[in-house]
Order: sequence, then structure tokens, then C-alpha cells
Amino acid sequence: MKIFLIGPMGSGKSKIGKILGNKLNFNLYDIDKEIERSLSLNINEIFESKGEDFFRSIETDFLKKSKTLNNTVISTGGGVVEKQENLELLRNELNVIFLNCSVESQFNNTKGSSKRPLLNTSNPKLVLKNLYEKRLDSYKQLAKLELLSDSMSNEDIANKIIEHLND
Repeated sequence: MKIFLIGPMGSGKSKIGKILGNKLNFNLYDIDKEIERSLSLNINEIFESKGEDFFRSIETDFLKKSKTLNNTVISTGGGVVEKQENLELLRNELNVIFLNCSVESQFNNTKGSSKRPLLNTSNPKLVLKNLYEKRLDSYKQLAKLELLSDSMSNEDIANKIIEHLND
């Protein structure tokens, strides 16, 4: 079984993925961390030296690799829905969970983080709002379950996902 976590940056995909993995005794495959490890560069360095298009193509490669895994929680990047190919890869997966959260929560969860190249701007909250509006329909179309992460603890969200899997 594979569980794909999708949603905007700052929605808790990595943290909830870790909790969920521990509860289910599954591995965690965090696509952003896997990319960083394979290239020996952080996401900012990849964006700066190679550009966003390069990052998105590598992200697709790692999403494809994740499809061969079993007993794994896959934490995707917020922009995974930017490419049509990724939407097709995720469309028929049984367990795609959308961790939705308000732009305010995204901002609070990401402020001060230097690891988010798209937020290296004078108005990161506006960037978050625009990305959220641009990507929301794609997240909703892929989701088999949508949880509002603003209103629950990470532990509660992991438990809700497990309940969903057992239905």
C-alpha cells in the first residue's frame, strides 16, 4: 500500500507523513528530501543553479520511482500538481490525501524558513495565496480524502487517515 500526501507548502505533509509512517510501520518517502539527497543540493540551491523547470522534471522522476514502493507514505512537494504528467501519475492512485490549510496557516508554518525558494520574495503571503488558488482545483480533483489541517493536530490527522484507510 502507498499513501500519497498532497497539499500546499506548510500544510504538514512531511511531519504528518512521519507520524503516519510510524503508526502504520511504513517507510516515509519525502520527495523533496530524496531530491536533495540525490543531488547533494538543497531545494534553494537547485532552484538557483538549475531553475524551477529542472526541479519539476526531477520531481516527476522521483514521483515515478515512488510508484514502485510498497508500505510507504509518500510526501509530495506542494507544486507536484504543476505538471500534467504528475496529475496523470496520481489520478488512479487509491490513497491520495489532500492536506488542506488556510493561507494564514501556510504563512505561519513557513515564515522564517530559508528552504522555500518560491517564498524568497518581499510578499511571501501573496505568493502563498496565488499558489493556493492556482493549485486548489488540482489538489481537490486528485484527493480521495481531504482534511483541513488547520483544525486538527498532526496526530489527529494521521488517525483520520488511518480511519479512512480502514473503511
